[in-house]
Amino acid sequence: MAQIIDKGPGYGGKRWRVRYREPGGRTARQREKAFERKKEALAFAAKVENDKRENLYIDPDAGKVSLRQHAQEWLESKSMAPGTAEAYERILRLHILPHLGRRTLAQVTAADVEGLYARWRQAGTALSTIQSRRIVLSGLFSHAVRHRRIPANPVREAEKLDSPVLRVDERSLPSLEEIAALAEEIGPRLEPAVWLMACCGVRIGESLGVFPEDISGGVLRLRRQVIRAKGASGKYAARYAPLKHRKEGEWRDIPAPGKLNPVIDRLPVRNNDGGMPYPDLFRKSWDRAIRRLGIREYNPHDLRHKWATVTLSNGVPLHEVSRWMGHASIRVTADRYGPEHLTAASAAVRCSGPSSTVAGQRMPSARSARC
Repeated sequence: MAQIIDKGPGYGGKRWRVRYREPGGRTARQREKAFERKKEALAFAAKVENDKRENLYIDPDAGKVSLRQHAQEWLESKSMAPGTAEAYERILRLHILPHLGRRTLAQVTAADVEGLYARWRQAGTALSTIQSRRIVLSGLFSHAVRHRRIPANPVREAEKLDSPVLRVDERSLPSLEEIAALAEEIGPRLEPAVWLMACCGVRIGESLGVFPEDISGGVLRLRRQVIRAKGASGKYAARYAPLKHRKEGEWRDIPAPGKLNPVIDRLPVRNNDGGMPYPDLFRKSWDRAIRRLGIREYNPHDLRHKWATVTLSNGVPLHEVSRWMGHASIRVTADRYGPEHLTAASAAVRCSGPSSTVAGQRMPSARSARC
């Protein structure tokens, strides 16, 4: 049992001491903690003994490891897809550790986390990006809680962020004429990726992983994506990986219009040296094409939004679009794309193809979705 010791009213330091043993019986390490008031000492002694009985005791020294050191141990021990590991490492290195890395785990409070949120917001960071960083930070501290280094996760105790899910504004998306101009301006080597995103709603990395044999019978069987991952040498390089929310060997099918045929022989997309490009390199080429054209600064992901908007406005059921897009749940699709503002869109929208206006083509399980 914890022992409470009174040093007397004339003692120069904190008068009340609690002496106790860590879990493990009589041979366990003995510890001592000082308090100004007897009430505080009694409460601490009761908590220590209760934590030991409930197997909740945490070594006071366990949380003294630096956040930087714990982050490195966490990344090395966590089983993640290569793309996820690269993203987590980048978020920690660029956005979390520069501000909190020198603190110990026990020193980081909910107020520190809220301060980090405020710093990111002041820098103009999008809510969705802040949410992605919050997931990494919370995972880091949850790992520390599970391994008995700290008693609670300060990210969960911090004030919750606003919802990062914003409804897509179809009026802010590129027009069909702008998409055609971008596809031409970005050049024949990268043009197939533009049309795959615009006419099949795939992500950038997914468009870079399509091979000619993946398109057959009016269906794109999406099997892989291109990510940037750290190799054995420690350097980052492009590589193929399973689809987002999918395991190795899994795929998803998406209706593919016949007007993709003119670009199929240019697949897979390659860089200037004939190697495998990764999404960030595509974005740089995209941004240069935008500047040369002098149009609004669209994001490549806007092509995916455009496809979803057009497809839903043509009467395709929400669950079909969600499945084709590879969302984790239909709720994600509903929150981003519908249904209110989509019903006002024209039901006869068509997407200009690589060489001419694409006529409507019936899609599997769809009534009149067109690219």
